[in-house]
Amino acid sequence: MAKKRNKKAIIITAVVMFIGVLLVLLGIFGGRIFASSSTDFDYKNIKPGDLGKTVKTDILVYYDSLELDNKDLQFFGENMEDEDYVFLLLDFSNLSAKEKKIYYAKFYQHITITGKLRAVDDAEYSEVCEALYKRYDYIYEEKKDPVITIDQFHELLTYNVLPYCIEVTSVKAFNWTPFIFIGAALFLIAFIVEICFVFKLKKRIVLPIVFALMIIIPAIMLFNHIRTMLSVKKVTDGFYTMKNLECTDTQGMLENGAGTVNEFIDWMLDNHVYGMPNFIFNEDDYSIGCASFAATTSDGDHLFGRNFDYPETDMVLVHSHPKDAYESIGCADLAVFSVGQTSTLDPDSPLGRFVMVLTPYFIVDGMNEKGVGAGILELDIDEAHQDRGKPDLLIFCCVRAVLDNCASVDEALALLESYDIQSDLGYNYHLFITDKTGRYVVVEWLGSEMVVTEYPACTNSVIAPGDYFDMGDPDNRIDTICTGLGTERVVAESEAMMILDEVSCSLTEWSCVYNLDDFTVSICLDTDYEKVYTFRAEELR
Repeated sequence: MAKKRNKKAIIITAVVMFIGVLLVLLGIFGGRIFASSSTDFDYKNIKPGDLGKTVKTDILVYYDSLELDNKDLQFFGENMEDEDYVFLLLDFSNLSAKEKKIYYAKFYQHITITGKLRAVDDAEYSEVCEALYKRYDYIYEEKKDPVITIDQFHELLTYNVLPYCIEVTSVKAFNWTPFIFIGAALFLIAFIVEICFVFKLKKRIVLPIVFALMIIIPAIMLFNHIRTMLSVKKVTDGFYTMKNLECTDTQGMLENGAGTVNEFIDWMLDNHVYGMPNFIFNEDDYSIGCASFAATTSDGDHLFGRNFDYPETDMVLVHSHPKDAYESIGCADLAVFSVGQTSTLDPDSPLGRFVMVLTPYFIVDGMNEKGVGAGILELDIDEAHQDRGKPDLLIFCCVRAVLDNCASVDEALALLESYDIQSDLGYNYHLFITDKTGRYVVVEWLGSEMVVTEYPACTNSVIAPGDYFDMGDPDNRIDTICTGLGTERVVAESEAMMILDEVSCSLTEWSCVYNLDDFTVSICLDTDYEKVYTFRAEELR
């Protein structure tokens, strides 16, 4: 009888293991499997009589972020190798903030939208075309004369853009991801029980030991990672603070020799999450605007002002104090790691927090306890790729390197000069560095040289005199900044924030004024300059 019971138990646990596998597959492919049952809209055959009708369709969220108010250009089709794929304008003017968040948070996942189909008028179509040109003008710059004409460029961008729009009235999504974890857990438990039955082990002894090890071993391996996750605090939607207790290996960052973003991400994942596959880094066009300047208050405090301009993103203010390094606070862009309200990973979810821990190496602006402030800004010119026989350092890591290791502008310049700087993702970048002695510089990598220019402000064009001067994305923002600062550059912190307001745009995600003397930072989000968040270093420790 005992043998029959064991045989029956083995079969039952095997069935449970099979169910676990099915749940994992459902979590991965469920959205695609059930997509066909959620649509009554044939985007391939839109007829005049369809205009004005309410349509319901399942879509794979894959949009082109254009500078359009409450609109996005959404991909329709199985994949871009399919000749039938198209892009259709979605209008979110009638959606609640919550429903918009659902749409953007489900990137590359299936959702169901309902809305009214309408034609796009000439003005709206021209607006879409202009936004596309602005988004992809670098393609034209690379391919023009004589490879591609402006007319060919127009056809390239708009060939698959349909002159229709869905005025979206509702967004619904089912979260299939939990099925993956439930199925994996069910399979693992059933597998352990199966082993107990097959080898006639005592379950009351084996199971508690196995489950305890399943908890204890990851807790030990990820101890500082978990501590950092638990330190994350939500200030408001899209804004978090965090203590960096995990990504503190600045020396390893400097010595790893990575010359590309992906090489560096691989090093980071190997060192901090045991070689987890690189599914997090957003390799899309990382085009950032921005503006920076240095000023002094009437009391003699030194200020570092910074705007961060980028399509919708979330941010985290990171406090960091690694062993043998200076204490610092600085801002990181979560979208780089696919985390955010409009990104793949929800920042309030455990997985979002898990990935958020990896952001400190990619600080885009900040200051340290010695009164050094630094920020990185884009230059739309050829990438920097120095080859002088020195160790490679990715330009995105330079702010972290400076804040952790340098007590003055001169020390920062010496550090940067000791590496071959490499940029990536199709752009060059320059650094604005200042300290509490009042020193300020703009550091640029032009050709194979590191060029240092003493100038109190910079935006997104080259500052250094010479052949490269004003190349990139020149505009009048730097003149506006210098006019606001005046010849003496003496302003109050509130006035410094107002200067950032004057040069802000619809893409300004945050504006911050660092006080290099009292180790504080004031931050405004999304051009809301009526609401100022101020943090002292001791509050973040």
